[in-house]
Amino acid sequence: MNEDVAIIEGVYDSVLPGVPASLHRLGRKVWLRDIEVGAKGKLLFYEDGVCKITNLSRITNIIKTSSSLEIYTQTSIYKLRLLPREP
Repeated sequence: MNEDVAIIEGVYDSVLPGVPASLHRLGRKVWLRDIEVGAKGKLLFYEDGVCKITNLSRITNIIKTSSSLEIYTQTSIYKLRLLPREP
Protein backbone atom coordinates (compact mmCIF):
# COMPACT_ATOMS: atom_id res chain seq x y z
CA MET A 1 0.00 0.00 0.00
CA ASN A 2 2.99 2.29 -0.43
CA GLU A 3 1.87 3.91 -3.68
CA ASP A 4 -1.56 5.14 -2.54
CA VAL A 5 -2.49 8.82 -2.46
CA ALA A 6 -5.53 10.01 -0.54
CA ILE A 7 -7.45 13.00 0.79
CA ILE A 8 -8.03 13.17 4.55
CA GLU A 9 -11.78 13.30 5.19
CA GLY A 10 -11.60 13.02 8.96
CA VAL A 11 -9.40 12.32 11.96
CA TYR A 12 -11.19 11.05 15.07
CA ASP A 13 -10.20 10.11 18.60
CA SER A 14 -10.37 6.33 19.05
CA VAL A 15 -12.23 6.76 22.38
CA LEU A 16 -14.87 9.12 20.89
CA PRO A 17 -15.05 8.04 17.22
CA GLY A 18 -17.86 10.47 16.35
CA VAL A 19 -15.94 13.54 17.52
CA PRO A 20 -13.33 15.06 15.16
CA ALA A 21 -9.88 15.16 16.76
CA SER A 22 -8.21 17.36 14.16
CA LEU A 23 -9.89 19.82 11.82
CA HIS A 24 -6.73 21.37 10.35
CA ARG A 25 -5.93 18.19 8.39
CA LEU A 26 -9.27 17.97 6.55
CA GLY A 27 -8.87 18.02 2.78
CA ARG A 28 -5.10 17.51 2.92
CA LYS A 29 -3.63 15.39 0.11
CA VAL A 30 -1.31 12.75 1.55
CA TRP A 31 0.96 10.00 0.28
CA LEU A 32 0.74 6.80 2.36
CA ARG A 33 3.87 4.98 3.55
CA ASP A 34 4.26 1.83 5.68
CA ILE A 35 0.50 1.47 6.15
CA GLU A 36 0.09 -2.04 7.57
CA VAL A 37 -1.19 -3.52 10.82
CA GLY A 38 1.49 -3.44 13.52
CA ALA A 39 3.54 -0.74 11.79
CA LYS A 40 3.89 2.93 12.62
CA GLY A 41 2.84 4.37 9.26
CA LYS A 42 3.49 7.78 7.81
CA LEU A 43 1.42 10.35 5.94
CA LEU A 44 3.56 12.56 3.69
CA PHE A 45 2.24 15.93 2.52
CA TYR A 46 3.42 19.25 1.12
CA GLU A 47 2.93 22.49 3.02
CA ASP A 48 4.30 25.76 1.67
CA GLY A 49 6.38 23.80 -0.85
CA VAL A 50 8.07 21.68 1.84
CA CYS A 51 7.52 17.92 2.25
CA LYS A 52 6.40 17.11 5.79
CA ILE A 53 5.55 13.87 7.59
CA THR A 54 2.84 12.92 10.04
CA ASN A 55 3.96 9.84 11.98
CA LEU A 56 1.11 7.60 13.09
CA SER A 57 1.00 5.63 16.32
CA ARG A 58 0.96 1.84 15.92
CA ILE A 59 -1.70 0.73 13.42
CA THR A 60 -4.22 -1.71 14.89
CA ASN A 61 -6.63 -2.16 11.96
CA ILE A 62 -7.12 -1.15 8.33
CA ILE A 63 -10.39 -1.17 6.39
CA LYS A 64 -9.96 -0.58 2.66
CA THR A 65 -12.51 -0.40 -0.15
CA SER A 66 -11.93 0.60 -3.77
CA SER A 67 -12.49 4.28 -2.93
CA SER A 68 -11.80 4.71 0.78
CA LEU A 69 -9.46 3.75 3.57
CA GLU A 70 -9.85 3.78 7.34
CA ILE A 71 -6.69 3.52 9.43
CA TYR A 72 -7.13 2.67 13.11
CA THR A 73 -4.18 3.49 15.34
CA GLN A 74 -3.76 3.24 19.11
CA THR A 75 -5.01 6.81 19.50
CA SER A 76 -6.86 7.89 16.34
CA ILE A 77 -9.03 6.86 13.41
CA TYR A 78 -8.08 8.32 10.01
CA LYS A 79 -10.77 8.32 7.31
CA LEU A 80 -9.36 8.87 3.83
CA ARG A 81 -10.72 9.02 0.28
CA LEU A 82 -8.35 7.23 -2.11
CA LEU A 83 -7.40 9.05 -5.30
CA PRO A 84 -7.11 7.14 -8.59
CA ARG A 85 -3.62 6.01 -9.46
CA GLU A 86 -1.94 7.87 -12.28
CA PRO A 87 -0.84 5.72 -15.23
